[in-house]
Amino acid sequence: MVTRTKPTHLAERGVLLDPAGFARHATLQRWRSAMNPQFVEHFWSVSWDLPPGTRYVASLVPLSAINLTNEWGGSIRHGAERPGSYITGVVSRRRFDVTLYGWGHVVGIRYRPGAFSVITGIDARSLRDRTFRAEKFIGQVDPLEGIDPRQENAALRFDAFVSGQVDRYVYDLDEAESILERAAIVDAAEASSVAELADQVGLTERSLERLSNFYIGVGPKWLLMRRRVHQSLQRLNAAEYESLSGLAHDLGWFDYAHFSRDFKRIVGQTPRAYASALTGT
Repeated sequence: MVTRTKPTHLAERGVLLDPAGFARHATLQRWRSAMNPQFVEHFWSVSWDLPPGTRYVASLVPLSAINLTNEWGGSIRHGAERPGSYITGVVSRRRFDVTLYGWGHVVGIRYRPGAFSVITGIDARSLRDRTFRAEKFIGQVDPLEGIDPRQENAALRFDAFVSGQVDRYVYDLDEAESILERAAIVDAAEASSVAELADQVGLTERSLERLSNFYIGVGPKWLLMRRRVHQSLQRLNAAEYESLSGLAHDLGWFDYAHFSRDFKRIVGQTPRAYASALTGT
């Protein structure tokens, strides 16, 4: 059995790499939605105030989530120039990295899988691996502005914002919630193949592809691969494996080479390199 050392902890529905380093450089807050839990995973904010010349790269393993943010201050990420209100689609091609420097702040809404498209009617595929100013979609989504997480009523203001979106853009709430229930099953399902997942949700494979791509932003094959990578991270972090080849086989990969390719695509390094960093070898 591999010796367990400083593991990387799991964030909600994702993996924050180097959480201890992140905590030294930035402050993360999250709030649950009291009024719109069927649409919102959580509200969140990140703030930082770094000494001159200091930069820190915050990294998150990709999620099947769309975020609406209001951002200002010193940070660098693909597609966003501060300040502004932004829509960021599912990141599927790379690890999600943000470089922090100076002073800055971001507040955001992480929508549940499918919720953003249910509310706005925007095809989530058109947002995949892209960031847009929210103003581009006026008439379908409102920019997130004026919410300061230091205010005591920040969570209430977030919820009021989402309620306003739902009231303005969702015409059939029952149908919307039905779609969200199915999208949640697709996003969370554990299956060995797309065909098995289609059976689990009672859809044909083609209908499953359409639902997953339009509402979540990625296909079911990617979702199944992402889930296996997250499971492998949990096992690596807890040192619950005998060998990397054995871990690959346990989680459904054909061999280590296929495991390594998918893992590197999501995490940014091979499983062997990741495991070595954990154990310091």
